[in-house]
Amino acid sequence: MNKEDLLKLKEKISKLTEEEQKQRNLYLRGLSNGEIEGPMIGYASVDKPFIQYYSNDYYTQHEIPRRTVYEEIYENNKNNLKDKALEFFFKKYTFGELFEKIDEVQRALISKGIKKGDFVTVCSASTPEVVFTFYAISKIGAVANFMSPFFDQKQMADRISECESKLLIVMDSFYPIIKDAINNSSIEETIILPTLNSSILRYIPSKGKVLPNNSNEILWNDFIENGQIDVELPIDRYEEEKPLCMVYSSGTTGASKAIMLSNDSFQNSIHAYPITGLDVHRGQKFYQIIPPWFSTGLSTSIHLPLSYGASVFMDPRFERKVFVSNIIKHKFDATVAATSMYEGFQESKYVKNKKISNLSNAFQGGEKLDYEKKCAIEKVWKEHGCNSILKVGYGECECGAGISTQTDAVNTPGTVGIPLAGINVGIYDDNRNEKTFGERGELLVDTKCGMIEYYKNPEETAKFFYYDDFGTKWYCTGDMAYINPNGEIVILGRKSDYSLINNKKVYNFDIENIISIDKSIKNVDVFAISNNQGVQELVCNLVFNDDINLTDEQLLEKFKQIQKLIYENNGFDYDLVPTKFKVWNIFPAAKSGKRDMNKMIEEAKSAISVDLDNSLVKKIK
Repeated sequence: MNKEDLLKLKEKISKLTEEEQKQRNLYLRGLSNGEIEGPMIGYASVDKPFIQYYSNDYYTQHEIPRRTVYEEIYENNKNNLKDKALEFFFKKYTFGELFEKIDEVQRALISKGIKKGDFVTVCSASTPEVVFTFYAISKIGAVANFMSPFFDQKQMADRISECESKLLIVMDSFYPIIKDAINNSSIEETIILPTLNSSILRYIPSKGKVLPNNSNEILWNDFIENGQIDVELPIDRYEEEKPLCMVYSSGTTGASKAIMLSNDSFQNSIHAYPITGLDVHRGQKFYQIIPPWFSTGLSTSIHLPLSYGASVFMDPRFERKVFVSNIIKHKFDATVAATSMYEGFQESKYVKNKKISNLSNAFQGGEKLDYEKKCAIEKVWKEHGCNSILKVGYGECECGAGISTQTDAVNTPGTVGIPLAGINVGIYDDNRNEKTFGERGELLVDTKCGMIEYYKNPEETAKFFYYDDFGTKWYCTGDMAYINPNGEIVILGRKSDYSLINNKKVYNFDIENIISIDKSIKNVDVFAISNNQGVQELVCNLVFNDDINLTDEQLLEKFKQIQKLIYENNGFDYDLVPTKFKVWNIFPAAKSGKRDMNKMIEEAKSAISVDLDNSLVKKIK
């Protein structure tokens, strides 16, 4: 089917009556039961085969409440004020206490002159005060500007000044890291938040305690106490696409971009999960570990569980041992975490003979998860009494955190599941022609959970959005992918992750996927560098499994094996075979948490060269 025919079909579908749409949906649902074979026409954005997995609520009128995030948690919990809302290092807060704390922070913010539309900058790991502040800012109608302490310092100062934020709330352990940047920004007053302020552990003396030493610095408790002025506490009401918070792109490949999210971003997202298959309800316990400067840490890990009356357990320590210990000890029902955290379950010293129970919804995202590794983690769980699967999800901050997820019903290995309810997806080539099932291209997303814009960056905003002939706004993820006939998405890698070898575009992730067949290799990263003649050569960066110890001779033989493996699995094309190899104990990390590519590229100059005919091996000095 050509593009013209596809457009005609889309137009025809758009004119279907409500009853005809319902019958079409029922038709698609029959695919999962074997009643009908194959998709309708082969285009994901038109066929929408993923809706066969949604609950029946999707086929009835499901109206998402037009509320702010504060209104959502209040309306859903105002009759259950004694239920537990938060837990942080032995300190527990009921929903009644949560709302009281939100009001206290709102008063304190108003006392500092914060009003609707103002930006309040927050730089803190996950603590109860972050939750209080987030919802207090929502009540006022201001905007929460969440920043990572590991952000590039000049860009941090620039982004803060860009939104004219005058007030900073910062965790004490982060303040020394960012203080110089703040001095060059628009910040006029800084509130220092002790890390364990909401815990009984706050009374334990700390050598690293940060105290105010300037008139424009104040401790959190003084900020709250001094701010309890007699003032009416307004509740800012819902407005469509009204700014709520900002998070940021990493800035590792250029200037960082401020991602403006709205109340709609959060509300549409949290109402999509139950329809897609996530069971979240009052009485459950949710483990929050993703930092709040990622939209997943705010939306999926805080706002989602609180909106459904579940309690949120907070621990800002991003450590495997702590993560595994908390999962075992506190018997959580759900969590969202990175692969590196779940890998802790493969270390017997952390698990020992403990029982793992209750963990019915464990989600992974942010890092690639090898299927064998996923199975190994699930095997440990099963051996310790937990039969749950580790569900892989996919998203990006521009799209409001979540785009797709695996569920109990649909979790094919190698996929990132199906789009969340209300989200449509398609695979497109560079000319914006839609590809059919199984064909690779860029993943585009039609979502109501996404960002409003890149703040004060109309040029990059225009690049990110694509409007089709029907006026549909598509979010261009920048990820190469394909979609299976049942609607599951397979992510291949970044569209920009390619090298030019002999004027041929070679996707680095294709080579990495081939190398991953070798089970002695733990991690792999492929990119190209220029040699002395200015010719691009592929460098294969390897991290071997901990139990692999190779002599120089064995290492050379391993490099030859890898070259042969790539050659035989890429259609016998020499252009895809790396000629340089670099072995690492662990890949270096940048302050953003991502790989430090600048260091890896610099170190690649000392990589081992291996001729394609395997006749010469030498180290480049």
